Amino acid sequence: MVGLTEAFDEGADIAAERLAGLWLSASSMRRITENVGEELAEQLANGETFGPVQPWTWPIDTQGKTTACVGVDLTGVRQQGPHAEAVEGRMAAVAVIFRDEPGSWKATRRTARYVSGLFGNLSGIGQQLRAECSAVGVAQADHVVALTDGGAGLEDCVIDALAGVAQHVILILDFWHAAQHLQEFANRWDCDEVTRQEQVQKWCETQKHQGGRALLDQLEGLDLSSSSETITSAHQRLTNYIRKNLHRMDYPTYVKNGWPIGSGRVESACNSVVATRLKGPGMRWRERGTNALCQLRALFKSEHSAWQSFWSRDRKPKKLVA
Repeated sequence: MVGLTEAFDEGADIAAERLAGLWLSASSMRRITENVGEELAEQLANGETFGPVQPWTWPIDTQGKTTACVGVDLTGVRQQGPHAEAVEGRMAAVAVIFRDEPGSWKATRRTARYVSGLFGNLSGIGQQLRAECSAVGVAQADHVVALTDGGAGLEDCVIDALAGVAQHVILILDFWHAAQHLQEFANRWDCDEVTRQEQVQKWCETQKHQGGRALLDQLEGLDLSSSSETITSAHQRLTNYIRKNLHRMDYPTYVKNGWPIGSGRVESACNSVVATRLKGPGMRWRERGTNALCQLRALFKSEHSAWQSFWSRDRKPKKLVA
């Protein structure tokens, strides 16, 4: 637990001096933590889940329907090579299943299950997400709201993970991800900042209260006949992005039903599960350690019973210290 919450050198000092009165080197702390994380990852990859296998009580939306929520995202982790040199980073996948109250969708303690790790492709986290969804009875919710940004493969990952374990899936594009694209396009305009922000605000209001189709109509109606190639190219990228995601930009309906329109919960998970521990100043990781820590922290941050279940089972751990 100390190894997955503190830097290994600091954790070794805490364990030695302040918790147990034991001497433990930073390298031993790392090996113990990574070995346990690898053991956990193997069990999860084999379809195991931890914590009670029983349906959650799903909140009811404004239409009187029970609603579960799922989100998936990616976050970068710096990597190092065999000689401690910096190498290309890896993208850790993060998924969350949660059940907050409609209308507020505020994070409440221990009302979620997390999945995280390095996978050869997104199907890996999709398999683990499917198992967790089955364990908490997502199939018994009338609706499953699936939130992602526009990242490549995320939507397909959610669709595959929920196939057969969800009655009705509502795909929603993160509102703020779309708003960011609007801001990036506006930043290319040759105008003052006040005018630029007023225009972005108007587009966001259209997006929220009238939906993606109305926003696309407004953008396609812009007169760019005298604009530079840079602006027209940016305009084409923006309209292509919105056109591609129209099927999950019906924000007026989402808001009316009390469903979340922002992927803040999964973005928060990227921070609490991954960044808090793996993105400290100067930190670089090898793939094995990245995956091990992500898997452990996802379990640790999930509802309390999941962590307890992993440690209370009859386990045959590997030799923890090489």
